Amino acid sequence: MVDVIIIGAGAAGLAAARIISKSGKSVTVLEARNRVGGRIYTLQKDDFSFPVEAGAEFVHGNLPHTTALLKEAEVSFYETSGNTWNVHNGEVSEGDLFPDEWGELLQKLNALEHDMSIAQFLDRYFHDEKYTALRESIVRFVQGYDAADTTKASAFALRDEWSGEDSLTGYRPHGGYSLLIDFLVNECLQQGSVFHFNSVVQEIYHNKDHVEVKTEGGERYIAKKLLVTIPPAVIKTGSVVFTPALGDHMNAIQKIETGSVIKFLVEFKSAFWEKNKNAAPYRSMPGLQFVFSDASIPTWWTQQPVPDPLLTGWLAGPAASDNTKDENALLHEAVKALAYIFGCTIQAIEEQIKAMTVINWGADHFSRGAYAYKTVDTNSALAILSEPVSNTIYFAGEAFYNGPEMGTVEAALASGTTTAQKMLA
Repeated sequence: MVDVIIIGAGAAGLAAARIISKSGKSVTVLEARNRVGGRIYTLQKDDFSFPVEAGAEFVHGNLPHTTALLKEAEVSFYETSGNTWNVHNGEVSEGDLFPDEWGELLQKLNALEHDMSIAQFLDRYFHDEKYTALRESIVRFVQGYDAADTTKASAFALRDEWSGEDSLTGYRPHGGYSLLIDFLVNECLQQGSVFHFNSVVQEIYHNKDHVEVKTEGGERYIAKKLLVTIPPAVIKTGSVVFTPALGDHMNAIQKIETGSVIKFLVEFKSAFWEKNKNAAPYRSMPGLQFVFSDASIPTWWTQQPVPDPLLTGWLAGPAASDNTKDENALLHEAVKALAYIFGCTIQAIEEQIKAMTVINWGADHFSRGAYAYKTVDTNSALAILSEPVSNTIYFAGEAFYNGPEMGTVEAALASGTTTAQKMLA
């Protein structure tokens, strides 16, 4: 028997394992994948010329846990920059994502006294035809940036997010987010934490101060306490059975919503979008950081100010969760979208491609989505999940964090840290 079993070697699980093992407790970490990191996944593929982020990519602002860990791990980071371009109805323009009524929307949101979905809010206060462009832009943003369903996403949560958001992006770690994960793993190993990979948990038997975990391969692990960092979207599938059943905690997990994301990574032979506007056959978008469009894969960004010729595509929210295309079909769709955005032929795009891949997080059995978002019911659910089951089973992860950074690496690190401290107390 060990003191603590942690299910999941993502950011939350590793942050917790580090703290608990440093206190002198014995820790066993069970990870379903053959690697650490979870939805932090920096690819070092031979066909790409540099590390690329399949999962988490940005540090959204000056976040205490993330920036402190970056400094402790001696991982440098840089601020993103560049220009925003828009392509709609085949026409290209440079400018902001939101229309002029954005200030009016924030004013109405700040005056809102009772929470509701953002769709209900728009229907109630911005139903007039003159707000059509505003409504469409908000829907695109909520589905794209937050990977959320507008009929479920909390207006209060979005208000908090938009009031505090200085930038869509923020910062990127030099060399990739996985450097943080590697640092945490090494810290855990030095303190005696034991890792078991390809360990897919199927059953959890528990009573006060005693937990037995059974994996798909038939292995059994016993501990005094258990920390579960399995994403709620996975738990909701029923793939993990708790005996006895969790009752209120399971009901609360059912109320946590997770958005889907399909991410495209395309490295080109050169950054052709930076060329002179007369350099056919491609549209020129000098200084391109973000391009928002009405293409089938609407959002793309560069590595600005780093000049790497990489475009990252982003399909999120209901459009991603409803997408049933296989990998080859998705890659073909990406090429078509880029041809539309840059006003050229599919062949012209294909001639420029050096490497490309697609990551469908909604189809990933161990994540079932990209990250959680807040609904009207989220806060009440998290209040239940913040308390352990019989002081024995605890939950942590970005989806279990009740703060403004829910859905981010910061949320995972903060949740893992505070939960570990609670377990030790």
